[in-house]
Amino acid sequence: MSELMRSIGDSNPRSTTRYHSSSTFPAEKLQKEEMSCSPNSDSVSSERTGHFVWNSVSGGYLDSSAGVGVFEEKEAERWLKHYSSRQSILLVGEGDFSFSASLAMAFGSASNIVATSLNTESFLRKNYRNAMSNIQKLTSRGAKVLHGVDATEMATHPLLRDHKFDRIIFNFPLSGFFHNESAESVLRRHRELVRLFMANAKKMLGSRGEIHITHKSSRSYKEWQLEELGSSEGLRLIEEVPFNPADYPGYENKYGFGGDKNFPCYPCNSYKFGLIRKTRRGRGRKENLR
Repeated sequence: MSELMRSIGDSNPRSTTRYHSSSTFPAEKLQKEEMSCSPNSDSVSSERTGHFVWNSVSGGYLDSSAGVGVFEEKEAERWLKHYSSRQSILLVGEGDFSFSASLAMAFGSASNIVATSLNTESFLRKNYRNAMSNIQKLTSRGAKVLHGVDATEMATHPLLRDHKFDRIIFNFPLSGFFHNESAESVLRRHRELVRLFMANAKKMLGSRGEIHITHKSSRSYKEWQLEELGSSEGLRLIEEVPFNPADYPGYENKYGFGGDKNFPCYPCNSYKFGLIRKTRRGRGRKENLR
């Protein structure tokens, strides 16, 4: 289990769940068995007490009586498109939590995931019929779900501010539309939302982490100029790749302000941003992190 999951679970007064990683085996159990093992051996150790023996190939302890592994120090890495079960992942602005649930289902264990929404739990229950079942898929696999998290202020959130992430994801950011508002005003609000999200995400990113923004790529949405916004916040565009919702089983791209309908999102891309190193002494250029 990551330190992030421990601290979030322990510091949240409303949390009654303790997250236990399936990849850990109780130390006291090993002591009781008085195991003698040789993790650095080139072959499976023959030194054992009871039924447990170190397997240097799998990197874990095996129950020789049952022929099955009871401890895997290094679980198999699982991928879904750009995301890995070994990455620390923060998701921002989730609608019905179907995207983060898709990752959790693909990974098997979701102890590497923190999924957040601006909406309250009562709003989700009222507006998205599958929200609570998706949240159950997350929490039952060890993910942490937080409500009322503002993407423009999340770097100061008491349960997030002290942690770094490998991937920070914001799918289809939108600040909403208001009656009789000019197109110029709407565009300014959308761009400001993205800029402030980037400014916060940058503070929460590991040195080689990435910020992913999925966004429509039609002409009007290109006016958001994401690459320019990233540059203004000290981020560089790593790559721009097509986004296909069907690549994430169960994902439903819901409207963020109520209603349980999907919005049309084609064409759309995922924009990956990374940090930019400070200029090194004696060099007149910036070096990008990847």
